[in-house]
Amino acid sequence: MIETEAAPTAQPYSPSVLDLIKVSTEVCHTLEHVRELSREELVRRMLVMLPMVYLKVQLIGNVDSQPGWRQQRLTEDDYNYIREGVSAVMAERDDYLDVFVQDFRYSDAPVLQTISENLADIYQALRELVESFREGDEEEMRLALYEAFEDFKLSWGQTLLNALRALHDATYGGREEE
Repeated sequence: MIETEAAPTAQPYSPSVLDLIKVSTEVCHTLEHVRELSREELVRRMLVMLPMVYLKVQLIGNVDSQPGWRQQRLTEDDYNYIREGVSAVMAERDDYLDVFVQDFRYSDAPVLQTISENLADIYQALRELVESFREGDEEEMRLALYEAFEDFKLSWGQTLLNALRALHDATYGGREEE
């Protein structure tokens, strides 16, 4: 049975947080080497790892920290490297229509999204978290965990779910190859 009661406040070295760091590291490594993968392999890996990330975030419990300032480690070039790599691998299957985005509230038509941008957004959040833990400063780790959790609630959690739907469709959707 899966525990559904409110979890205690997450600590940087708690097993649930370390599990999140472990799976996040795997996602980042896969995306950093995306150009070495076939589309089928990338999709297969993401369909396994992204639900694990979502689950691990849910299991970390409450995240307490005071908002503060952290130096961002990723650059726009890092982000674009991941986005362009995923786009190249996904090719014509990169685009999808989405109704679960902010822009849809002001439109009566779905919004064009890309798996590559979704995965680059997720990568950015996870890589920032992983790098903070790699450095080992506990205060930095707490702040990074807090930021990742808050951003998950506001942004990349939904992005992850949107990407999963699109990746599922890329595998099981039955769309004819053009």
